[in-house]
Amino acid sequence: MRRKANRLKVKRLFVLGAGASYSASLRIPITPKTAPLDIGLCQRIGELNPAKPHWVARSRDLVMESWKDEGAFEQMGLEQAVIRQLGHLEFIRAIHPRRGKGSVEVFEWLSHLTHLMCYALRHTKENSKTIYRKFATKLDLEPENVASADRIVTFNYDDLLDRHIVAKFGPTRTYFDRIKESPDAVERRDGQHPFPMVVKLHGSVNWRCKEEDFEKIINGTSDGSGPIWLSPVWVSSVGSPTPQDAVYPLMVPPLPVKPITSISLFQHLWTVAYEYLHEADEIIVCGYSLPDADRLAWSLFGNFSNRTLKRVTVIDPNPAVMSKWRTLFKRRKVGVARWEYFDDFSAYVEQM
Repeated sequence: MRRKANRLKVKRLFVLGAGASYSASLRIPITPKTAPLDIGLCQRIGELNPAKPHWVARSRDLVMESWKDEGAFEQMGLEQAVIRQLGHLEFIRAIHPRRGKGSVEVFEWLSHLTHLMCYALRHTKENSKTIYRKFATKLDLEPENVASADRIVTFNYDDLLDRHIVAKFGPTRTYFDRIKESPDAVERRDGQHPFPMVVKLHGSVNWRCKEEDFEKIINGTSDGSGPIWLSPVWVSSVGSPTPQDAVYPLMVPPLPVKPITSISLFQHLWTVAYEYLHEADEIIVCGYSLPDADRLAWSLFGNFSNRTLKRVTVIDPNPAVMSKWRTLFKRRKVGVARWEYFDDFSAYVEQM
């Protein structure tokens, strides 16, 4: 973590969860173009049934038929489903090995699941209100003659918002300065960009990596050689890779132990998010309910110091979420801020 003098002073820090993309893409009735909430992503995966590409149905069947829990896969949130499945596979492999013969391996199951997540989220679209487009135009990401700037920290995999920012600033200034525009592109950075505009803590549907690098994210390393360097990492504006490709979506599924300390890229992104929380004048939480199972997120928001924090805004249809954030921020190292509440992301954007 950088010293205070070397950090970016943040004017407004937006923390985005699935509720923001859900609001920006909502259609009645809900269609595959609506970005699902976390609780609905497993159901969306279970409902995938396109005639083409053929791999989607095969991967869906593998994920569903290999499911070990008594509870229905489609009725669980994504994080709960992954934790349950990995627990069962680990138990069977260690305690009941004969039952485990022929069972799917952890990496194989997570690989197919991640490809399906990428495919499903690639088909989401902003609705006719274009809230994300309006939101992007109201951000001060690169203000002139101003000592502070707006920044975004997001737990979302989708790129519904990102595409507006990337179109204006390019991927290296939006995400991080070593991301490439293709796997074979020569690394020519247009200067260093130490303060990403959009910090994607779990990866993104439009990020790509090699298969062996994705395997490192899932399996980690045992040689104790320090953080793993992923290279190359590049952006792909269209399409979804298949499980048979050597190219993988760089999306970190909700593992019980997230690879912050083992993967240098995510170590960097979580550190930047932590710095932004220290330096923000305002924090605006949009559609992120801070689930109890996400222990690293609790640590991220429960350990920063910011005595000059002036305002906190919570945007969520459930007003009880505000109480959770107030309890978390009510501590000695966080300033006494003014609190505001909105029940709808669209309404907030319109009055920005």
